[in-house]
Amino acid sequence: MEKNNDLTDLQQLHKRQMKENREAIKLRKARTHRLIVRGAIAENAIKGSQDMTDEQFQQVLIQLVEKAADNSASSLQESLRQSPAEASCGSNPR
Repeated sequence: MEKNNDLTDLQQLHKRQMKENREAIKLRKARTHRLIVRGAIAENAIKGSQDMTDEQFQQVLIQLVEKAADNSASSLQESLRQSPAEASCGSNPR
């Protein structure tokens, strides 16, 4: 009888492990899909990317992201420099 309980415990352990493994595989597949989709988006956005090496593509992508971040920060700084009256004029047309 004790053997049956041990076997049941072992079976439950394996069942739990298999469930965890299935979840890990599911998460890994979702990440892989996301990376492929986002990579395709980036490749389509960068002209000539098909002819670039991975290193060239990475450099161009990083430059574009940094430029976008700089532009975003500049826009934020510009909007903060506006007086409240200027800011409200743009948002409340009369």
